[in-house]
Amino acid sequence: MKASVCLVFAVVCWIAAQAEESPKILTLSKVMNELNKINHGMVSCRLCFFTQDCCVASALECFRSQVLNLSVADAKLKRSQRIISHELRKSVIVKSVSSCKPEEIQTAQCKSCDSYNKVDSRMFVQNFQTLLQKIYASQA
Repeated sequence: MKASVCLVFAVVCWIAAQAEESPKILTLSKVMNELNKINHGMVSCRLCFFTQDCCVASALECFRSQVLNLSVADAKLKRSQRIISHELRKSVIVKSVSSCKPEEIQTAQCKSCDSYNKVDSRMFVQNFQTLLQKIYASQA
């Protein structure tokens, strides 16, 4: 877990150094940074996790909708939750997350958020970070 936190921190630092980067990269960096803050101050609860190749947009929306349900210890972390939820609604992110063609997305038959298995909060955040890193890598 410490290695993943270091990796996320290194990615965020590198991104911050790239001032001329696109708005979507900067937004993803901001979200990853806020998610890292939440990961350190979270109390246990259960939330859903999933990813499929052509369901990235759907997965991102489910994570975005569930991030406010994480049980966190203080007001600063609640603010981080709101920042993540707000940033992931931006059209620059929503429109750029899927590399699949519309017909591929339809055939993937992405499930609803409610239909996936639940995992504990830490695993939820780790899975969310992995998805964000996957999205970031596809944009770079």
